[in-house]
Amino acid sequence: MSGSDPKDNTAVCPQCRTEMVHVAVTPHPVVRTMQRNTFVCYTCKRTRTYMLPGTFTPEMREGTVAQKAS
Repeated sequence: MSGSDPKDNTAVCPQCRTEMVHVAVTPHPVVRTMQRNTFVCYTCKRTRTYMLPGTFTPEMREGTVAQKAS
């Protein structure tokens, strides 16, 4: 999974086996070279968070907020 390649931002729900939607990227609370990626399954309402390599920048949060405001 990488932030630049949208097809890599996928996960399979462990409960119902449908594709989960990537909904948020937040900084890891301790390790600066990691980020938390949150996925949600709208079929069974389950969420999963994966810690993945990457760096979180404030621009990522601003871009997400700008997309939601549109």
